[in-house]
This record gives sequence, C-alpha cells and structure tokens, in this order.
Amino acid sequence: MRRTATLATAVVLLLGVVAPSGAAPARLRSCNTRADFNLLISSARDMSCRSARRDLRRHHGSIGFRFRTPGGFRCTRVSGNALAGQWRCVKGHTAYRFEFSD
Repeated sequence: MRRTATLATAVVLLLGVVAPSGAAPARLRSCNTRADFNLLISSARDMSCRSARRDLRRHHGSIGFRFRTPGGFRCTRVSGNALAGQWRCVKGHTAYRFEFSD
C-alpha cells in the first residue's frame, strides 16, 4: 500500500513537471533607451523600456556592484567593472538590463 502511494505521488509530480503550465512566456524586448548620458537600457522583460528608464532615472545614489532603486528593483553587476559594465535589475518576474560607462 505504501509503495503504491509513493509511486502514485511520483507519477503526479512527473506529470506536473512535464505538463505545460498555464503561465504565459516572459515577454522580452530589446531597448535602446538612454536614462542618462552614460546609462543605456538594453533590454526589458515583462515591462516597457519606458518603465525601465523611469525606474533608473529615479535612482539618485551611486551605481555600485549591488544597489536598489526606489521602485524596488535589486540591481547587480553581471559584467564589467566599477567604471563600465552591464547591470541586471530584478523585481519579481520583471527585469531590465542597463549598461553604464563612466
């Protein structure tokens, strides 16, 4: 009995993993939007390029390895160094990337 229940649970889990979910795929868009003279929004996922630009413009602190925007996005450098590179900002399922050069 216990073996049958374990087998049934395993089958249900496998079917749940294999079966497609009802969630729509993430909408990724390429951007070429400047938030400032040295900040370029390069892509956005599940948000508009304009919203990404607005969020980054509201940030008035320094752009370090990691920082948070006033809109609640957590940004982390994914390539480059402190003077030039690419950062990825995430909030839940929405995200955007920007390039910074000083």
